[in-house]
Amino acid sequence: MNRTKTLVCIVLLLIFSIFFYIFCVKFDEIVIIIGNVIDNFTDKEVLVPDYVVHNKIYKFDTVDQTEEFVPHNVDDIKKIYYTVLNNGWDSFTFYCPDSYKTCIDDVKNVANESNFISIINNYVAPYNSYKKYNTLIIGDDEVSLTIEKLYTSVEIATLKLMIEHLIDDLGIDRNNVTRNDLKKIHDFLINLITYDEDYVEGDENTISNKANGALLNKIALCSGYTDTYALFMDELNIKNFKVSTENHVWNVVYFDNQWLHIDVTWDDDDKNNKANDYFFLVNTDELLKKDTTDHSFDKTLYLELNQ
Repeated sequence: MNRTKTLVCIVLLLIFSIFFYIFCVKFDEIVIIIGNVIDNFTDKEVLVPDYVVHNKIYKFDTVDQTEEFVPHNVDDIKKIYYTVLNNGWDSFTFYCPDSYKTCIDDVKNVANESNFISIINNYVAPYNSYKKYNTLIIGDDEVSLTIEKLYTSVEIATLKLMIEHLIDDLGIDRNNVTRNDLKKIHDFLINLITYDEDYVEGDENTISNKANGALLNKIALCSGYTDTYALFMDELNIKNFKVSTENHVWNVVYFDNQWLHIDVTWDDDDKNNKANDYFFLVNTDELLKKDTTDHSFDKTLYLELNQ
């Protein structure tokens, strides 16, 4: 009996020694695993909205959607910010896990990174674009996002009907969009819109910065021209986004298996007195040869154009 007890004790001691050795050698990995297990039980529930509004389903290089709303690094946080905006959600709350020690600091950095916030606005449908993108941090782990949309629901409904009718009026086949069709839209907008030379910076009453200012008032800033062209592209399922600098914004479309620039504003004779196809479907090298001032942009921020 004593011999049996001794053997059992030896076996238990060996097992304990093995586990102790593994624990010491793999300490960091074990701590992470334990932390993840604890997070799974203690994380607060993320309520994901069951609706999507006007979202772009295209796969971009610069931005990416996510279905995982518990972040573990900065890239995860950026994906959440883009997904919320791209899906057209008005608000969204997520939580930082205990294992991600710098999460709140990283959220603050992302929220204050003007380049990132403006770029994600360029990759969503204009109907989803923000006027203000607000981040509220509550306690040590809760992040509440709220979006003040640029376009109202009434403006969106009006614009959708107008653009649908205009595509029909221009004789465009939605199932076979040609270069000539893109030019028809480009030329239609140039002939319709006059650049708003009287715009006052910060004027909250103007709609010249929006597509309804372009189509209804027929007066627009470059953002009004660009949003309008983007809405036509979205309606025709042409992959597109916008490029913006401190002083200008224009369209980029994926056509003929390549990314090409279209600047309706600068092709408008009223604005620039140039041939009205000077900036129509040009690649990046051509664009920068034509103008090195207002079209000079950071290609590293737009991965589709940095190839």
